[in-house]
Amino acid sequence: MSEINQQKKHEELELTSQQKDSATNNQMLTVLNDQQDEQQQEQQPLNHQQGQDEPSMVSIPEEEEEMFYPYYHGQNNWFISKLAFLHLTQYQLFLKKHLLDKGHKITQKHLPKLSPWEDLKETVKQSQNTVKQKKNITCGDLVKITFFGQLKWITLTCFFAYFMEAIIRNGISIVMSKVITSAGENEKDNAYGYATLLVFLNLLCVFTRHHGYNLSMVFSSKARMTLINLVYIKLTELSAYSIKEANIGKILNLISGDINYLEFVLIMIFQSSVCFVSIIFGSYILWDRFNGPIGMISLAIIFIAYPIQIVLQSFNSETLKTSKQYQDQRLKLTNELIEGIRLIKMYAWEQAFHKMISIMRKKEYICLLKISFRSVFDRLFSLISQVWSSFVFFVILYYGGYRKTMSVAEMISTIQLLTFFKISCVFMVSYGIQSVIHIKVSFTRMATILNIQNSEMTNLDKIQLKTDNNNQSQNINDRRIQLKNFTSFWTSKVTETTKPVLKNLTIDIQAGEAWAFIGKVGCGKSTLLSAFLFEIPAYRGSFKIDGQEANKGKLVIAYVEQEPFIFPDTIRRNILFGRPYDKVFLVFLYQKVLHASQLETDLSLMKFQDHTEIGERGTTLSGGQKARLSLARALYQQADLYLFDDPLSAVDANVAKNIFHMAIKEFIFDFQVQRNPSKRKPIVILVTHQVQYAVECDKIAILNDGELIAQGSYDDIKQSLYMINDELALQLNNTKEIKKQEFVKPSFQKRVKVRNSVANNLIGKEADQQSLITLKTYFRYYQFWNIIVIICVLCLEAGSEVINNFYQRIISLFEEYQKENDIDTAYYLLGMLTLALFLTNMMKYILNTYSVQSSTQTIHQQMLKSIILAPISYFDVNPSGRIINRFSNDLSLCDNQTNTVSLDVLEIIGNFLFALITLAILQPYFLIMIIFIITIDFYQFSYSKKIISQLKEVELMQRSPLFDFLKKTLGGVIQVRVYEQQDWFRKQFLDISNKCNLNSLTYYYSSRSFGFNLDLVGFIAQTVGIYIFVKLNYDNVAILSQGLLLLTTYNDALQWGLRQLITFETQMNSYNRMFQVIDILPEAPHFTKEDEKHPDFPKDGRVKFENVFMRYRQNCDLVLKGLSFEIQSGEKIGCVGRTGAGKSSILQVIFRMSEIENDQESKLLISDLEIRKLGLHKLRSNIGIIPQSPFLFTGTIRRNLDPFENYTDEQLWKALEQTDLINHVKAFSSGLLTDMSDVNSVFSVGQKQLICLARIILQQRKIIVLDEATANVDMKTDDFIQETLKKKFKDCTLITIAHRLNTIADYDKVMVVSEGQVIEFDTPFNLLANSINSVSVDKSTEFSRLVKNTGDQNSQAIFDIAKQKQIRM
Repeated sequence: MSEINQQKKHEELELTSQQKDSATNNQMLTVLNDQQDEQQQEQQPLNHQQGQDEPSMVSIPEEEEEMFYPYYHGQNNWFISKLAFLHLTQYQLFLKKHLLDKGHKITQKHLPKLSPWEDLKETVKQSQNTVKQKKNITCGDLVKITFFGQLKWITLTCFFAYFMEAIIRNGISIVMSKVITSAGENEKDNAYGYATLLVFLNLLCVFTRHHGYNLSMVFSSKARMTLINLVYIKLTELSAYSIKEANIGKILNLISGDINYLEFVLIMIFQSSVCFVSIIFGSYILWDRFNGPIGMISLAIIFIAYPIQIVLQSFNSETLKTSKQYQDQRLKLTNELIEGIRLIKMYAWEQAFHKMISIMRKKEYICLLKISFRSVFDRLFSLISQVWSSFVFFVILYYGGYRKTMSVAEMISTIQLLTFFKISCVFMVSYGIQSVIHIKVSFTRMATILNIQNSEMTNLDKIQLKTDNNNQSQNINDRRIQLKNFTSFWTSKVTETTKPVLKNLTIDIQAGEAWAFIGKVGCGKSTLLSAFLFEIPAYRGSFKIDGQEANKGKLVIAYVEQEPFIFPDTIRRNILFGRPYDKVFLVFLYQKVLHASQLETDLSLMKFQDHTEIGERGTTLSGGQKARLSLARALYQQADLYLFDDPLSAVDANVAKNIFHMAIKEFIFDFQVQRNPSKRKPIVILVTHQVQYAVECDKIAILNDGELIAQGSYDDIKQSLYMINDELALQLNNTKEIKKQEFVKPSFQKRVKVRNSVANNLIGKEADQQSLITLKTYFRYYQFWNIIVIICVLCLEAGSEVINNFYQRIISLFEEYQKENDIDTAYYLLGMLTLALFLTNMMKYILNTYSVQSSTQTIHQQMLKSIILAPISYFDVNPSGRIINRFSNDLSLCDNQTNTVSLDVLEIIGNFLFALITLAILQPYFLIMIIFIITIDFYQFSYSKKIISQLKEVELMQRSPLFDFLKKTLGGVIQVRVYEQQDWFRKQFLDISNKCNLNSLTYYYSSRSFGFNLDLVGFIAQTVGIYIFVKLNYDNVAILSQGLLLLTTYNDALQWGLRQLITFETQMNSYNRMFQVIDILPEAPHFTKEDEKHPDFPKDGRVKFENVFMRYRQNCDLVLKGLSFEIQSGEKIGCVGRTGAGKSSILQVIFRMSEIENDQESKLLISDLEIRKLGLHKLRSNIGIIPQSPFLFTGTIRRNLDPFENYTDEQLWKALEQTDLINHVKAFSSGLLTDMSDVNSVFSVGQKQLICLARIILQQRKIIVLDEATANVDMKTDDFIQETLKKKFKDCTLITIAHRLNTIADYDKVMVVSEGQVIEFDTPFNLLANSINSVSVDKSTEFSRLVKNTGDQNSQAIFDIAKQKQIRM
């Protein structure tokens, strides 16, 4: 029956493979609902008709891939097959036949299915339930959950397998002694009998050891992934404030470094746990062999290594903690470098980050060096422990008068037993101590995260509220949200001196109302939205929803943040955000959302429309498109409460107007209400600096320094406003229209069908970027070493093996020395050999360790330099998680494991080869078996190496998506909580974890199959060898004893050594990936000889574009198409145009973030100098920028203002004074040294922009660029920034990309950009009026159209400002 199943399975796999080989790669994609595209193409967006199906703009179905190997491991296999690992060998041979032999590479799609037994779902679920039941998780609790929870049967079976192996190993020592004794006493039959028993025990040992290994690997993979999921689930429960309180660098390091290192630790812990069995049985054997407790001295001697190990590892434990702290800080800085690389390059701050990261890395490197040297010193005692302990034991026996004569059988079997003790006790206890330390450190760090108390918004006046609740307000039918004396704090530890952010707010918000909250920068608007999101830690006063104390979940909330959370996926998945899209009415709703959020036009210009893949952090979208995508996500939620944190500032005036009317006024208050007549009307809270929209809301609330200074309709607040703030009152009054302007709704965008296309992937798959490991990779790695060191290490290893074999030879000839009464000479030789062995190995370890660690350090520094010099396009197509993975996971593997692995390979293979040579010398007939061993092992190694290393590569690559997804979640934790999509994100993370688990297990299974087959070949050779030696060397005890000793030990570690050789190759994958980072083609040179010729560049602020063409990456469409214009020195230029027109691309070119096309006619001149001749540092450091999204990094305020420490404290305070931040900064006890780890609790978004302004004031540049810099600040702060720039930099050239047209009305010129070309470039007045006598906008231009879209009153105000400017000219 089994043969039939196997044959059937084999035929199916053959057929599948043939089909896959003949299939074409470019399959045609079908489009769903094509017939509907010809119907109802033009529909009014907000006239909802039930039952009408509005299809998506485009539908590209995902092709379901056929499984290459449609079985899971062990499916349809019998028990005997699994016992001998035949099912794993079968899979290896299948990969060899269908992939390796055809020159293909193993990828994710070639893996088998995940078996129900391997699925993590139930394990994670039960473990999470256990965690929930504990109030406080300790390291011990995690040990119980991991080892004795869902995985307890694996734990027990694994322990049993190793327990059996330990007993069998001790039995082998007894039986081997009996074989030698029988031969010495001329008992031939007994010798053969014991030899047969020895063979049987060796076979049992092979099976128990490999099944123990296999189960421990399964345990390690499942336990590791379960722990990662427990941490992830906890993170999705936390508020944004709580996550910031818990060091993000620590979290990233825990996932990438700690839990990855646990992979090795959790495998080794089981072998270490059974060492007591070996000790008990070994003690009994030695007691019996030497007739009393004297025999146990050898065991006591070998245990002298224990105190040394414990002392060394205790030192290592402390150093490891310090190392982890430095690693956390280094990763945090590296993460900031990669996340903020665009602005860091524009500021020319690369060297500052290079210095900070290098300092942290050097401290970490010194710790790693200490740990490595202590570990190899520990290894030194362990490695030769059977030599020095047996020598000391024999000396004590002889010179202590306990034994005058020694038999070779006793001595050889004792050495064999001590060799076993070296592995099962000394090595394993060493690993066990290290494992326990690492488990304790990592589990404690993990417990710290699992014990984080979530800072849910808590009311500090609960006692008072209990009395208030009895006296609830009547008439709450329409009143939904009520704040009374509401005071909030950005800390959970509130004391009497804690400064509140919001103070004594009292607001009543009714269903169906639209509220606008306005006020200057830092007044608390965004904090108020955080309160509605339940994201602030603590408050006083009353906060009620529907008359009850406010609780999360009472209202369905939608939130559009100032800095939109966009994750690398398709536009559609970003909008749906886990919500369904599978019914007719949902498709209809989706279309309405796209229309209301003004995304249709943008999508129609994209080749793959809503299936277009977005780069990380939305790199393929403009700021306005990101804001509208976030808006679309909010609208699709059909919420009770909409919180908009100034989305209108990120888009141009026309789009802002359309969004306000179509999304807020009509979609939310008309379409949504009609769609859900049974629900209460939704509420909109709009935080905005676009005052013209505030007056159109039902209610306006004005905040000032956290206090509510006025609220109500415009008429209600009008009079009181004049008393409080004349300027704001005037602004509101000018904005309020006499009559409502008629709003014309744009029609539905015609849908476009996409046929025969494969969706474009911006983010390249990591597998596509991997190169195969060749000798060149090894050669490149060893170039970091010194050639003399390499030769010395190899010679020292050869010397060590020769000395070891001489030691065994003298022991086997010991009876000859006794006969000649020359025992002293024997012990003298043994002593000299022991000392020589110690010294050669010590020198070898010192040289190897230093070379490994210093080369990894050099590689890190080269990687860091390469990342800093990489072009910005590299970061657009490589997710930050993938790049961080090189600095965390790959570097951590090389730091921690390369030294151990390289020494294992060197020593085990060296030992094996020298053992074979010695066996051939002792018994020439064994040469036949040596040829057999080498031939079979070489054949197995030749294909298994490729399979195992490629599977390991696939497994390592699968860790990047896990890391990316974690970072994605951390970045958007507020959105995940607001839309209550924790379960959706957890499910996705579990799916990725299961993929990781499958990858790990497939790699482990292939590794185990290879190891078992090697040991089986070794066992056959060992069996034949035992009978050859017993038969042919029966009468020569010296040769027989040394031969048996070598035969029972030579193959023990071979499969481990060869697998370590493969591990070394897979580690070369990590080095190879780091080399790929080093090999990134750099952007243009940062320093050139031309720089020296222009020390005072730029002499003036002239900027000239001549026929400039630019594309962001090769094979992309042109973004700038023959751009030409000239800006004179000192001119103030406003750049306007629709989102995506190419405005920001002009800045990219000025800073050379993207190079212009290499065309002789294309030129970009600054101060009459072609900028391509200059070094990038010279260029960028001499142009000032205030970016769209302000960038502040970890460290003090001082470091953020002046990372190179070029300015004095007085200069910094003066700059803060000129930016109106001095009082805010002085309010902090540490002043300029205030830590900004949680920057949002220190500065608002607007205040971050003022920090950027302070940087500009310090630097005093002749050309300054504002990239929509004032979009997120109120008009007063905008005016303040503009006035500051005009006063301080009146002779400087100012280029402003603006959506707020009032800002640039008094500029010298306005540039209108459309589709990468300048279509208008003149003074604002000339673009608005036909003559100087015009009294209002009367010219037909694109700029005048944009101005008119801001409203009649506002457009007249812009016109008046422009006219006054023109008259002054």
